[in-house]
Amino acid sequence: MQSKETVFIGLHIGVHDTNISAYISSRQNTNVYYAKAERHLGTKHAYAGIKWVGKVLNSWSIDLSEIEEVVMQRPMLEDHDQNLTDFFFDNYGDLLSKEVAETEETTFTGGSGTIHSMSDMDKILHNEIQVKNWLIKQGIKVTFVDHHELHTHSILSSIDQHSVVDGKGNKDWHSLIKTKDILEHKRFGVDGWPFGAYLTRIGKKMKLYNYKDGNRVMDETKENLDLPGKIMGIQAYGHKVHKYMDMNPTARLEMCMAYKDDPSFKNQDWLDFIATTQYVLEQEELKKFRTHFNKDEKIGHSGGVALNVLLNTTLKKEFDIEVPPHCADEGLSIGALNYLGRKYGFDTKFKNFPFIQHDELPWDEVCSHTIKATAEALAKGQIVGWYQGHGEVGPRALGNRSILMDPTLTDGKQKINEVKKREPWRPFGASVKEDQAHRFFDIEKSRYMLYSSKVKYSGIPAVTHIDGTCRHNTVTPEMNPAYYELLDHFERLTGVPVLLNTSLNRMGEPIAGTRDQAIKLFNETKMDKMVIGSKTWAR
Repeated sequence: MQSKETVFIGLHIGVHDTNISAYISSRQNTNVYYAKAERHLGTKHAYAGIKWVGKVLNSWSIDLSEIEEVVMQRPMLEDHDQNLTDFFFDNYGDLLSKEVAETEETTFTGGSGTIHSMSDMDKILHNEIQVKNWLIKQGIKVTFVDHHELHTHSILSSIDQHSVVDGKGNKDWHSLIKTKDILEHKRFGVDGWPFGAYLTRIGKKMKLYNYKDGNRVMDETKENLDLPGKIMGIQAYGHKVHKYMDMNPTARLEMCMAYKDDPSFKNQDWLDFIATTQYVLEQEELKKFRTHFNKDEKIGHSGGVALNVLLNTTLKKEFDIEVPPHCADEGLSIGALNYLGRKYGFDTKFKNFPFIQHDELPWDEVCSHTIKATAEALAKGQIVGWYQGHGEVGPRALGNRSILMDPTLTDGKQKINEVKKREPWRPFGASVKEDQAHRFFDIEKSRYMLYSSKVKYSGIPAVTHIDGTCRHNTVTPEMNPAYYELLDHFERLTGVPVLLNTSLNRMGEPIAGTRDQAIKLFNETKMDKMVIGSKTWAR
Protein backbone atom coordinates (compact mmCIF):
# COMPACT_ATOMS: atom_id res chain seq x y z
CA MET A 1 0.00 0.00 0.00
CA GLN A 2 1.10 3.54 -0.77
CA SER A 3 -0.21 5.10 2.40
CA LYS A 4 -1.70 4.22 5.75
CA GLU A 5 -5.35 3.30 5.45
CA THR A 6 -8.20 3.07 7.93
CA VAL A 7 -10.37 0.02 7.38
CA PHE A 8 -13.68 -1.09 8.90
CA ILE A 9 -15.39 -4.37 8.00
CA GLY A 10 -19.02 -5.47 8.13
CA LEU A 11 -19.40 -9.24 7.92
CA HIS A 12 -22.24 -11.75 7.77
CA ILE A 13 -21.28 -15.44 7.94
CA GLY A 14 -24.31 -17.37 9.23
CA VAL A 15 -25.56 -20.52 7.53
CA HIS A 16 -26.50 -18.88 4.23
CA ASP A 17 -25.86 -15.80 2.11
CA THR A 18 -22.40 -14.92 3.41
CA ASN A 19 -21.49 -11.33 2.51
CA ILE A 20 -18.86 -8.76 3.42
CA SER A 21 -18.59 -4.96 3.22
CA ALA A 22 -15.58 -2.72 3.71
CA TYR A 23 -14.90 0.97 4.29
CA ILE A 24 -11.36 1.95 3.28
CA SER A 25 -10.12 5.49 3.84
CA SER A 26 -6.73 7.11 3.16
CA ARG A 27 -5.48 10.63 2.49
CA GLN A 28 -5.97 10.10 -1.23
CA ASN A 29 -9.48 8.65 -1.35
CA THR A 30 -12.27 6.70 0.32
CA ASN A 31 -13.93 3.57 -1.04
CA VAL A 32 -16.78 1.32 0.08
CA TYR A 33 -16.97 -2.27 -1.20
CA TYR A 34 -19.44 -5.17 -1.06
CA ALA A 35 -19.27 -8.86 -2.03
CA LYS A 36 -21.63 -11.81 -1.72
CA ALA A 37 -20.22 -15.33 -1.62
CA GLU A 38 -22.73 -16.93 -3.99
CA ARG A 39 -21.61 -14.71 -6.88
CA HIS A 40 -18.05 -16.02 -6.52
CA LEU A 41 -18.70 -19.64 -5.56
CA GLY A 42 -21.54 -20.34 -8.00
CA THR A 43 -23.79 -21.81 -5.28
CA LYS A 44 -27.10 -20.18 -4.46
CA HIS A 45 -27.33 -18.88 -0.89
CA ALA A 46 -23.73 -19.99 -0.34
CA TYR A 47 -22.06 -19.54 3.01
CA ALA A 48 -18.31 -19.34 3.31
CA GLY A 49 -15.56 -19.09 5.87
CA ILE A 50 -12.01 -18.00 6.42
CA LYS A 51 -10.62 -18.74 2.97
CA TRP A 52 -13.27 -16.78 1.12
CA VAL A 53 -13.15 -13.84 3.52
CA GLY A 54 -9.36 -13.74 3.23
CA LYS A 55 -9.55 -13.95 -0.57
CA VAL A 56 -11.98 -11.03 -0.79
CA LEU A 57 -9.95 -8.87 1.61
CA ASN A 58 -6.86 -9.57 -0.49
CA SER A 59 -8.70 -8.59 -3.69
CA TRP A 60 -9.49 -5.25 -2.03
CA SER A 61 -5.78 -4.85 -1.09
CA ILE A 62 -6.65 -4.76 2.60
CA ASP A 63 -3.85 -5.34 5.06
CA LEU A 64 -5.29 -7.13 8.10
CA SER A 65 -3.14 -4.98 10.38
CA GLU A 66 -5.03 -1.88 9.23
CA ILE A 67 -8.53 -3.17 10.15
CA GLU A 68 -9.82 -1.11 13.08
CA GLU A 69 -12.92 -3.16 13.87
CA VAL A 70 -15.16 -5.87 12.44
CA VAL A 71 -18.88 -6.08 13.22
CA MET A 72 -20.67 -9.41 12.79
CA GLN A 73 -24.20 -10.52 13.52
CA ARG A 74 -24.94 -12.32 16.73
CA PRO A 75 -26.79 -15.53 15.84
CA MET A 76 -30.56 -15.30 15.89
CA LEU A 77 -31.69 -16.74 19.20
CA GLU A 78 -34.55 -15.94 21.53
CA ASP A 79 -33.81 -13.36 24.20
CA HIS A 80 -33.68 -15.97 26.91
CA ASP A 81 -31.04 -17.87 24.95
CA GLN A 82 -28.61 -14.97 24.84
CA ASN A 83 -26.56 -16.23 27.79
CA LEU A 84 -26.37 -19.60 26.06
CA THR A 85 -25.03 -17.93 22.95
CA ASP A 86 -22.36 -16.18 24.95
CA PHE A 87 -21.47 -19.49 26.57
CA PHE A 88 -20.90 -21.14 23.17
CA PHE A 89 -18.70 -18.33 21.95
CA ASP A 90 -16.69 -18.16 25.17
CA ASN A 91 -16.18 -21.87 25.68
CA TYR A 92 -15.92 -23.40 22.21
CA GLY A 93 -13.77 -20.71 20.63
CA ASP A 94 -10.43 -22.28 21.51
CA LEU A 95 -11.62 -25.76 20.55
CA LEU A 96 -12.81 -24.60 17.18
CA SER A 97 -9.69 -22.64 16.39
CA LYS A 98 -7.75 -25.91 16.62
CA GLU A 99 -10.01 -27.39 13.94
CA VAL A 100 -9.44 -24.64 11.37
CA ALA A 101 -6.74 -26.42 9.38
CA GLU A 102 -8.85 -29.56 9.18
CA THR A 103 -12.20 -27.95 8.30
CA GLU A 104 -11.31 -24.73 6.51
CA GLU A 105 -11.63 -26.12 3.00
CA THR A 106 -15.02 -27.66 3.78
CA THR A 107 -16.17 -24.40 5.29
CA PHE A 108 -15.03 -22.50 2.22
CA THR A 109 -17.03 -24.64 -0.17
CA GLY A 110 -20.22 -24.36 1.81
CA GLY A 111 -20.19 -26.96 4.55
CA SER A 112 -19.91 -26.26 8.26
CA GLY A 113 -17.48 -29.05 9.03
CA THR A 114 -18.21 -31.80 11.55
CA ILE A 115 -17.26 -31.85 15.19
CA HIS A 116 -19.03 -34.86 16.61
CA SER A 117 -18.82 -33.75 20.23
CA MET A 118 -20.85 -30.68 19.52
CA SER A 119 -24.61 -30.21 19.53
CA ASP A 120 -26.64 -28.99 16.55
CA MET A 121 -26.59 -25.48 17.95
CA ASP A 122 -22.81 -25.65 18.19
CA LYS A 123 -22.59 -26.64 14.53
CA ILE A 124 -24.75 -23.67 13.52
CA LEU A 125 -22.33 -21.39 15.32
CA HIS A 126 -19.24 -23.19 14.05
CA ASN A 127 -18.53 -21.08 10.98
CA GLU A 128 -19.01 -17.80 12.79
CA ILE A 129 -16.78 -18.84 15.65
CA GLN A 130 -14.05 -19.94 13.25
CA VAL A 131 -14.02 -16.59 11.50
CA LYS A 132 -14.26 -14.68 14.79
CA ASN A 133 -11.25 -16.53 16.22
CA TRP A 134 -9.23 -16.07 13.05
CA LEU A 135 -9.84 -12.31 13.16
CA ILE A 136 -9.01 -12.06 16.85
CA LYS A 137 -5.74 -13.96 16.26
CA GLN A 138 -4.82 -11.16 13.84
CA GLY A 139 -5.32 -8.66 16.66
CA ILE A 140 -8.57 -7.33 15.17
CA LYS A 141 -11.41 -6.09 17.38
CA VAL A 142 -14.62 -8.04 16.73
CA THR A 143 -18.02 -6.77 17.88
CA PHE A 144 -21.30 -8.68 17.72
CA VAL A 145 -24.61 -6.92 17.05
CA ASP A 146 -28.12 -8.40 17.01
CA HIS A 147 -29.27 -9.78 13.65
CA HIS A 148 -32.48 -7.76 13.52
CA GLU A 149 -30.73 -4.58 14.57
CA LEU A 150 -28.35 -5.01 11.64
CA HIS A 151 -31.35 -5.33 9.32
CA THR A 152 -32.55 -1.92 10.43
CA HIS A 153 -29.10 -0.39 10.12
CA SER A 154 -28.62 -1.91 6.67
CA ILE A 155 -30.72 0.66 4.83
CA LEU A 156 -29.68 3.84 6.62
CA SER A 157 -27.16 4.75 3.93
CA SER A 158 -29.39 4.09 0.91
CA ILE A 159 -32.76 5.57 1.85
CA ASP A 160 -33.66 8.93 3.39
CA GLN A 161 -36.21 8.02 6.07
CA HIS A 162 -37.45 8.87 9.53
CA SER A 163 -37.90 5.32 10.75
CA VAL A 164 -36.69 1.85 9.87
CA VAL A 165 -38.35 -1.45 10.77
CA ASP A 166 -37.38 -5.01 9.95
CA GLY A 167 -39.80 -7.82 9.20
CA LYS A 168 -40.99 -10.84 11.13
CA GLY A 169 -39.53 -13.79 9.32
CA ASN A 170 -39.15 -16.41 12.04
CA LYS A 171 -39.54 -14.67 15.40
CA ASP A 172 -42.34 -12.90 17.22
CA TRP A 173 -40.70 -9.51 17.45
CA HIS A 174 -39.34 -6.73 15.29
CA SER A 175 -36.45 -4.35 15.43
CA LEU A 176 -37.16 -0.65 15.05
CA ILE A 177 -35.06 2.49 14.69
CA LYS A 178 -37.35 5.46 15.19
CA THR A 179 -37.10 9.26 15.40
CA LYS A 180 -35.95 11.57 12.67
CA ASP A 181 -32.36 11.54 13.87
CA ILE A 182 -32.20 7.73 13.83
CA LEU A 183 -30.93 7.62 17.40
CA GLU A 184 -33.25 5.18 19.13
CA HIS A 185 -33.25 1.43 18.63
CA LYS A 186 -35.69 -1.00 20.21
CA ARG A 187 -37.35 -4.38 19.78
CA PHE A 188 -41.05 -4.83 20.08
CA GLY A 189 -43.25 -7.88 20.22
CA VAL A 190 -46.15 -8.41 17.85
CA ASP A 191 -49.07 -10.81 18.12
CA GLY A 192 -49.53 -13.40 15.43
CA TRP A 193 -47.25 -15.74 13.54
CA PRO A 194 -44.00 -15.03 11.70
CA PHE A 195 -44.74 -13.99 8.14
CA GLY A 196 -41.93 -15.81 6.39
CA ALA A 197 -42.16 -18.99 8.48
CA TYR A 198 -45.85 -19.42 7.60
CA LEU A 199 -45.22 -19.13 3.87
CA THR A 200 -42.23 -21.46 4.13
CA ARG A 201 -44.38 -24.14 5.76
CA ILE A 202 -46.94 -23.84 2.98
CA GLY A 203 -44.20 -24.15 0.37
CA LYS A 204 -42.79 -27.25 2.08
CA LYS A 205 -46.22 -28.85 2.15
CA MET A 206 -46.57 -28.22 -1.59
CA LYS A 207 -43.04 -29.60 -2.16
CA LEU A 208 -42.06 -26.43 -4.03
CA TYR A 209 -38.35 -27.22 -3.99
CA ASN A 210 -35.90 -26.73 -6.83
CA TYR A 211 -35.55 -29.80 -9.02
CA LYS A 212 -33.26 -30.66 -11.93
CA ASP A 213 -33.71 -33.89 -13.82
CA GLY A 214 -35.99 -35.10 -11.03
CA ASN A 215 -33.46 -34.41 -8.25
CA ARG A 216 -33.45 -31.65 -5.67
CA VAL A 217 -30.57 -29.27 -6.36
CA MET A 218 -30.25 -27.49 -3.02
CA ASP A 219 -30.29 -28.44 0.65
CA GLU A 220 -33.46 -27.78 2.61
CA THR A 221 -32.05 -24.94 4.73
CA LYS A 222 -31.32 -22.87 1.65
CA GLU A 223 -34.40 -23.94 -0.30
CA ASN A 224 -36.63 -22.70 2.53
CA LEU A 225 -35.47 -19.18 1.71
CA ASP A 226 -37.01 -19.38 -1.77
CA LEU A 227 -40.36 -20.90 -0.82
CA PRO A 228 -42.15 -17.67 0.24
CA GLY A 229 -41.33 -16.16 -3.15
CA LYS A 230 -42.92 -19.10 -4.93
CA ILE A 231 -46.03 -18.76 -2.76
CA MET A 232 -46.34 -15.16 -3.97
CA GLY A 233 -46.88 -16.55 -7.45
CA ILE A 234 -49.26 -19.32 -6.41
CA GLN A 235 -51.56 -17.18 -4.28
CA ALA A 236 -52.82 -15.40 -7.42
CA TYR A 237 -54.59 -18.63 -8.40
CA GLY A 238 -56.68 -18.61 -5.20
CA HIS A 239 -59.32 -16.35 -3.67
CA LYS A 240 -59.84 -14.82 -0.25
CA VAL A 241 -62.57 -16.84 1.45
CA HIS A 242 -64.30 -16.22 4.75
CA LYS A 243 -63.86 -19.69 6.26
CA TYR A 244 -60.07 -19.18 6.37
CA MET A 245 -60.15 -15.53 7.33
CA ASP A 246 -60.69 -15.84 11.07
CA MET A 247 -58.67 -18.96 11.81
CA ASN A 248 -56.43 -18.62 14.84
CA PRO A 249 -52.68 -19.00 14.19
CA THR A 250 -52.50 -22.52 15.62
CA ALA A 251 -55.38 -23.80 13.51
CA ARG A 252 -53.92 -22.16 10.42
CA LEU A 253 -50.56 -23.79 11.07
CA GLU A 254 -52.12 -27.19 11.69
CA MET A 255 -53.99 -26.98 8.41
CA CYS A 256 -50.86 -25.93 6.62
CA MET A 257 -48.94 -28.93 7.98
CA ALA A 258 -51.63 -31.57 7.96
CA TYR A 259 -53.68 -30.96 4.83
CA LYS A 260 -54.87 -34.43 3.85
CA ASP A 261 -55.05 -34.01 0.10
CA ASP A 262 -51.94 -33.67 -1.98
CA PRO A 263 -51.84 -29.91 -2.60
CA SER A 264 -51.90 -29.02 -6.26
CA PHE A 265 -53.42 -26.62 -8.73
CA LYS A 266 -56.34 -29.01 -9.09
CA ASN A 267 -57.30 -28.36 -5.49
CA GLN A 268 -59.00 -24.94 -5.44
CA ASP A 269 -59.69 -25.18 -1.72
CA TRP A 270 -55.98 -25.40 -1.01
CA LEU A 271 -55.26 -22.46 -3.34
CA ASP A 272 -57.93 -20.41 -1.56
CA PHE A 273 -56.30 -21.19 1.79
CA ILE A 274 -52.95 -19.95 0.46
CA ALA A 275 -54.42 -16.73 -0.94
CA THR A 276 -56.31 -16.06 2.29
CA THR A 277 -53.25 -16.72 4.45
CA GLN A 278 -51.15 -14.27 2.40
CA TYR A 279 -53.91 -11.67 2.84
CA VAL A 280 -54.25 -12.26 6.60
CA LEU A 281 -50.49 -11.91 7.11
CA GLU A 282 -50.50 -8.68 5.10
CA GLN A 283 -53.29 -7.28 7.28
CA GLU A 284 -51.38 -8.27 10.42
CA GLU A 285 -48.33 -6.32 9.23
CA LEU A 286 -50.51 -3.39 8.20
CA LYS A 287 -51.97 -3.28 11.73
CA LYS A 288 -48.42 -3.14 13.13
CA PHE A 289 -47.57 -0.20 10.89
CA ARG A 290 -50.74 1.62 11.91
CA THR A 291 -49.76 1.17 15.55
CA HIS A 292 -46.16 2.38 15.31
CA PHE A 293 -46.06 4.88 12.44
CA ASN A 294 -47.69 8.06 11.23
CA LYS A 295 -48.71 8.34 7.60
CA ASP A 296 -46.49 11.37 7.09
CA GLU A 297 -43.35 9.45 8.14
CA LYS A 298 -40.86 8.16 5.61
CA ILE A 299 -40.36 4.52 6.54
CA GLY A 300 -37.64 2.09 5.51
CA HIS A 301 -38.80 -1.55 5.41
CA SER A 302 -36.09 -4.18 5.86
CA GLY A 303 -35.60 -7.89 6.58
CA GLY A 304 -36.32 -10.84 4.31
CA VAL A 305 -40.05 -10.27 4.71
CA ALA A 306 -39.60 -7.00 2.81
CA LEU A 307 -38.94 -9.05 -0.35
CA ASN A 308 -42.65 -9.91 -0.34
CA VAL A 309 -43.88 -7.60 -3.09
CA LEU A 310 -47.53 -8.15 -2.19
CA LEU A 311 -46.97 -7.01 1.38
CA ASN A 312 -44.95 -4.01 0.23
CA THR A 313 -47.73 -2.99 -2.13
CA THR A 314 -50.34 -3.23 0.63
CA LEU A 315 -48.20 -1.11 2.96
CA LYS A 316 -47.42 1.45 0.27
CA LYS A 317 -51.12 2.21 -0.23
CA GLU A 318 -51.19 3.80 3.25
CA PHE A 319 -47.58 4.61 4.11
CA ASP A 320 -44.59 6.27 2.51
CA ILE A 321 -42.35 3.19 2.57
CA GLU A 322 -39.14 2.47 0.74
CA VAL A 323 -37.59 -0.97 0.39
CA PRO A 324 -33.92 -1.41 -0.58
CA PRO A 325 -32.76 -4.27 -2.81
CA HIS A 326 -30.52 -5.62 -0.01
CA CYS A 327 -33.28 -5.88 2.58
CA ALA A 328 -32.70 -9.62 3.22
CA ASP A 329 -29.67 -11.25 4.88
CA GLU A 330 -27.38 -10.30 2.00
CA GLY A 331 -27.61 -6.78 3.44
CA LEU A 332 -26.42 -7.66 6.94
CA SER A 333 -22.78 -6.80 6.25
CA ILE A 334 -23.96 -3.41 4.96
CA GLY A 335 -25.91 -3.02 8.21
CA ALA A 336 -22.78 -3.86 10.16
CA LEU A 337 -20.81 -1.26 8.20
CA ASN A 338 -23.52 1.35 8.78
CA TYR A 339 -23.39 0.52 12.49
CA LEU A 340 -19.66 1.24 12.44
CA GLY A 341 -20.24 4.40 10.43
CA ARG A 342 -22.58 5.77 13.07
CA LYS A 343 -20.14 4.75 15.83
CA TYR A 344 -17.07 6.36 14.24
CA GLY A 345 -18.68 9.11 12.16
CA PHE A 346 -17.92 8.06 8.59
CA ASP A 347 -20.15 7.93 5.48
CA THR A 348 -20.96 4.45 4.16
CA LYS A 349 -22.74 5.35 0.93
CA PHE A 350 -21.81 3.11 -2.01
CA LYS A 351 -20.92 4.50 -5.40
CA ASN A 352 -23.16 3.39 -8.29
CA PHE A 353 -25.74 1.89 -5.94
CA PRO A 354 -27.37 -0.67 -6.45
CA PHE A 355 -24.69 -1.99 -8.85
CA ILE A 356 -22.14 -2.64 -6.14
CA GLN A 357 -21.34 -6.36 -6.35
CA HIS A 358 -17.63 -7.03 -6.29
CA ASP A 359 -18.02 -9.63 -9.00
CA GLU A 360 -16.26 -10.03 -12.33
CA LEU A 361 -16.59 -7.14 -14.79
CA PRO A 362 -17.05 -7.63 -18.55
CA TRP A 363 -13.94 -7.22 -20.67
CA ASP A 364 -15.16 -3.80 -21.80
CA GLU A 365 -18.12 -1.42 -21.64
CA VAL A 366 -20.98 -2.04 -23.99
CA CYS A 367 -20.98 0.26 -27.03
CA SER A 368 -23.95 1.89 -28.78
CA HIS A 369 -23.56 -0.41 -31.80
CA THR A 370 -23.95 -3.51 -29.60
CA ILE A 371 -26.89 -1.97 -27.75
CA LYS A 372 -28.67 -1.23 -31.03
CA ALA A 373 -27.97 -4.76 -32.36
CA THR A 374 -29.27 -6.28 -29.11
CA ALA A 375 -32.49 -4.26 -29.34
CA GLU A 376 -32.97 -5.49 -32.91
CA ALA A 377 -32.49 -9.10 -31.80
CA LEU A 378 -35.04 -8.63 -29.01
CA ALA A 379 -37.53 -7.07 -31.42
CA LYS A 380 -37.21 -10.23 -33.53
CA GLY A 381 -38.29 -12.36 -30.54
CA GLN A 382 -34.87 -13.57 -29.47
CA ILE A 383 -33.92 -14.30 -25.85
CA VAL A 384 -30.80 -12.43 -24.78
CA GLY A 385 -28.49 -12.76 -21.78
CA TRP A 386 -27.23 -9.34 -20.67
CA TYR A 387 -24.05 -9.09 -18.52
CA GLN A 388 -22.86 -5.51 -17.93
CA GLY A 389 -20.86 -3.53 -15.35
CA HIS A 390 -20.95 -4.69 -11.75
CA GLY A 391 -23.80 -6.89 -10.58
CA GLU A 392 -26.78 -5.68 -8.59
CA VAL A 393 -26.99 -6.08 -4.83
CA GLY A 394 -29.99 -8.21 -3.87
CA PRO A 395 -31.80 -11.15 -5.50
CA ARG A 396 -33.53 -9.18 -8.30
CA ALA A 397 -32.01 -8.54 -11.71
CA LEU A 398 -32.07 -4.80 -12.40
CA GLY A 399 -30.45 -4.68 -15.83
CA ASN A 400 -26.83 -5.75 -15.34
CA ARG A 401 -27.28 -9.51 -14.80
CA SER A 402 -30.47 -10.19 -16.74
CA ILE A 403 -32.15 -12.43 -19.29
CA LEU A 404 -34.27 -10.25 -21.60
CA MET A 405 -37.13 -10.84 -24.01
CA ASP A 406 -39.88 -9.00 -25.87
CA PRO A 407 -42.84 -8.80 -23.42
CA THR A 408 -45.41 -8.59 -26.21
CA LEU A 409 -44.95 -12.23 -27.24
CA THR A 410 -48.09 -14.25 -26.55
CA ASP A 411 -46.00 -17.40 -26.04
CA GLY A 412 -43.28 -15.52 -24.18
CA LYS A 413 -43.72 -17.28 -20.84
CA GLN A 414 -43.35 -20.69 -22.44
CA LYS A 415 -40.27 -19.58 -24.41
CA ILE A 416 -38.48 -18.06 -21.42
CA ASN A 417 -39.27 -21.07 -19.25
CA GLU A 418 -37.40 -23.26 -21.71
CA VAL A 419 -34.35 -21.29 -20.58
CA LYS A 420 -35.12 -20.70 -16.90
CA LYS A 421 -36.64 -24.12 -16.16
CA ARG A 422 -38.98 -22.47 -13.68
CA GLU A 423 -42.47 -23.57 -12.75
CA PRO A 424 -45.01 -22.39 -15.39
CA TRP A 425 -47.19 -20.65 -12.79
CA ARG A 426 -44.48 -18.23 -11.63
CA PRO A 427 -44.64 -14.65 -12.94
CA PHE A 428 -41.87 -12.80 -14.76
CA GLY A 429 -40.74 -9.27 -14.03
CA ALA A 430 -40.34 -6.35 -16.39
CA SER A 431 -38.12 -3.31 -16.89
CA VAL A 432 -39.55 -0.03 -18.15
CA LYS A 433 -38.24 3.46 -18.84
CA GLU A 434 -39.26 5.39 -15.74
CA ASP A 435 -40.56 8.34 -17.75
CA GLN A 436 -42.93 5.97 -19.58
CA ALA A 437 -43.98 3.74 -16.67
CA HIS A 438 -47.31 5.54 -16.19
CA ARG A 439 -48.50 4.18 -19.55
CA PHE A 440 -48.06 0.56 -18.50
CA PHE A 441 -48.24 0.25 -14.69
CA ASP A 442 -50.14 1.88 -11.85
CA ILE A 443 -46.91 2.25 -9.82
CA GLU A 444 -44.75 4.76 -11.68
CA LYS A 445 -41.53 4.46 -9.66
CA SER A 446 -40.24 1.05 -8.59
CA ARG A 447 -36.49 0.92 -9.18
CA TYR A 448 -35.75 -2.31 -7.31
CA MET A 449 -38.61 -4.58 -8.43
CA LEU A 450 -40.12 -4.75 -4.94
CA TYR A 451 -43.78 -3.85 -5.56
CA SER A 452 -46.62 -5.55 -7.39
CA SER A 453 -48.24 -3.20 -9.88
CA LYS A 454 -51.45 -3.47 -11.87
CA VAL A 455 -50.73 -3.71 -15.59
CA LYS A 456 -52.55 -0.97 -17.52
CA TYR A 457 -51.55 -2.11 -21.04
CA SER A 458 -52.89 -5.39 -22.42
CA GLY A 459 -50.13 -5.77 -25.01
CA ILE A 460 -47.44 -7.19 -22.69
CA PRO A 461 -48.80 -10.67 -21.83
CA ALA A 462 -45.38 -12.23 -21.15
CA VAL A 463 -44.96 -10.11 -18.01
CA THR A 464 -48.61 -10.02 -16.91
CA HIS A 465 -49.49 -12.50 -14.16
CA ILE A 466 -52.84 -14.30 -13.97
CA ASP A 467 -54.14 -11.62 -11.57
CA GLY A 468 -53.23 -8.78 -13.95
CA THR A 469 -50.13 -7.65 -12.03
CA CYS A 470 -46.42 -7.33 -12.72
CA ARG A 471 -43.31 -6.96 -10.59
CA HIS A 472 -41.37 -4.31 -12.51
CA ASN A 473 -38.37 -2.05 -12.14
CA THR A 474 -38.21 1.45 -13.52
CA VAL A 475 -35.00 2.59 -15.23
CA THR A 476 -33.48 6.05 -15.57
CA PRO A 477 -30.49 7.16 -17.67
CA GLU A 478 -28.74 8.25 -14.48
CA MET A 479 -29.24 4.89 -12.76
CA ASN A 480 -28.23 2.68 -15.69
CA PRO A 481 -27.40 4.55 -18.92
CA ALA A 482 -26.64 1.48 -21.07
CA TYR A 483 -29.79 -0.36 -20.04
CA TYR A 484 -31.92 2.75 -20.53
CA GLU A 485 -30.45 3.13 -24.02
CA LEU A 486 -31.37 -0.50 -24.77
CA LEU A 487 -34.97 0.13 -23.66
CA ASP A 488 -35.03 3.30 -25.75
CA HIS A 489 -33.85 1.49 -28.90
CA PHE A 490 -36.38 -1.28 -28.29
CA GLU A 491 -39.14 1.34 -27.99
CA ARG A 492 -38.13 2.90 -31.35
CA LEU A 493 -38.49 -0.52 -32.99
CA THR A 494 -41.67 -1.71 -31.26
CA GLY A 495 -43.35 1.28 -29.63
CA VAL A 496 -42.99 -0.45 -26.24
CA PRO A 497 -40.30 0.78 -23.76
CA VAL A 498 -40.67 -2.43 -21.75
CA LEU A 499 -38.62 -5.64 -21.63
CA LEU A 500 -39.23 -8.91 -19.84
CA ASN A 501 -36.42 -8.97 -17.28
CA THR A 502 -35.51 -12.05 -15.29
CA SER A 503 -32.28 -12.89 -13.51
CA LEU A 504 -29.29 -14.36 -15.35
CA ASN A 505 -29.59 -17.87 -13.94
CA ARG A 506 -31.68 -21.02 -13.90
CA MET A 507 -33.88 -22.28 -11.10
CA GLY A 508 -31.83 -23.21 -8.05
CA GLU A 509 -28.71 -21.39 -9.29
CA PRO A 510 -27.29 -18.00 -8.27
CA ILE A 511 -27.21 -15.02 -10.60
CA ALA A 512 -24.08 -15.24 -12.72
CA GLY A 513 -21.19 -13.42 -11.06
CA THR A 514 -18.41 -14.32 -13.49
CA ARG A 515 -18.06 -14.23 -17.26
CA ASP A 516 -17.50 -18.00 -17.32
CA GLN A 517 -20.73 -18.58 -15.39
CA ALA A 518 -22.63 -16.46 -17.92
CA ILE A 519 -21.07 -18.22 -20.93
CA LYS A 520 -21.78 -21.63 -19.38
CA LEU A 521 -25.41 -20.62 -18.89
CA PHE A 522 -25.64 -19.59 -22.55
CA ASN A 523 -24.07 -22.84 -23.75
CA GLU A 524 -26.41 -25.00 -21.65
CA THR A 525 -29.69 -23.22 -22.39
CA LYS A 526 -31.80 -22.11 -25.34
CA MET A 527 -30.85 -18.44 -25.19
CA ASP A 528 -30.29 -16.94 -28.61
CA LYS A 529 -27.60 -14.45 -27.59
CA MET A 530 -25.31 -13.62 -24.71
CA VAL A 531 -23.93 -10.08 -24.49
CA ILE A 532 -21.00 -9.46 -22.12
CA GLY A 533 -19.83 -5.88 -22.48
CA SER A 534 -19.67 -5.46 -26.26
CA LYS A 535 -18.81 -9.10 -26.93
CA THR A 536 -21.73 -11.19 -28.26
CA TRP A 537 -22.28 -14.96 -28.51
CA ALA A 538 -25.03 -16.12 -30.88
CA ARG A 539 -26.56 -19.39 -32.02
